[in-house]
Amino acid sequence: METNSKIESKVEQTLSSVDHINPVNASPFFKEKVMQQIRNAAEDKGDVILTWFTPKLQFAALVCVVVLNVVALTKITENNYDENLSDFVESNGLSTSNETLILSDL
Repeated sequence: METNSKIESKVEQTLSSVDHINPVNASPFFKEKVMQQIRNAAEDKGDVILTWFTPKLQFAALVCVVVLNVVALTKITENNYDENLSDFVESNGLSTSNETLILSDL
């Protein structure tokens, strides 16, 4: 039973320590200051994300797109469309036959 009385005394000490807690005095604009810091941190983070896409990189990407389009355009104009179409039809067996079917006469 000695342990039970020790536990009770410790519980009493813990509960009595609550009486010594004083309220914290914070400045009236503490919340506004913290919220402003959070907003500023979020805006700074947004700026960091877009800093890697600099005008030099934008220009390089534009040049790559233009070069790719020019190469694609020259390749398209080099090939003969009818020739490519006939090759596609023959390779896939899509050609129409002029043979008549026996059942079609019925």
